Formats: sequence, structure tokens, C-alpha cells
Amino acid sequence: MPNTQQISDIVQKVQDQLKIAEGDGIYLKVSGERLDDDWLYIAVVPAKMGVRASDHAGLMSQIERKLRAEGVDQVLLVPAIDD
Repeated sequence: MPNTQQISDIVQKVQDQLKIAEGDGIYLKVSGERLDDDWLYIAVVPAKMGVRASDHAGLMSQIERKLRAEGVDQVLLVPAIDD
């Protein structure tokens, strides 16, 4: 089970990847995270009007694969709607 620092580091990696994607016109951001049954769920929401997080499932899947390649397992990026 990851500790608080590890969770912060994982979330930062996701935020960094989402920032890079802005160069391709994909505007998403992390809105929160939750640890449940040893899985880290990271909610991803649109960062601009007119963008739907669900339209970018491929990007989120790519980020998950990159994390797994770095040895970070049991992380799921979840498309969500910002409150």
C-alpha cells in the first residue's frame, strides 16, 4: 500500500503527463485521488469548457501504461465531471 508521499509522487507524475498533453490540445487536470483496496483512483476532469474527459480515455490509458512500465501498479485514471 503506498504511503502519502508515494501517492503525491504518483499524482504529480499524472499531472506532468496531462500538462504535456496540453501541447496536443488535450486539456485535462487531476481533481482528486482516493486509495481503495490498494488501488489508487485518480479523477481526471476537463481543464477547459467544451472538453470531455471521457473523449480522452486513450490518453489516460497511455499514462496508466507508462506508470506500470515505471513499476507503479494498481493506479486507475477515472474520467469525471468537475463540480
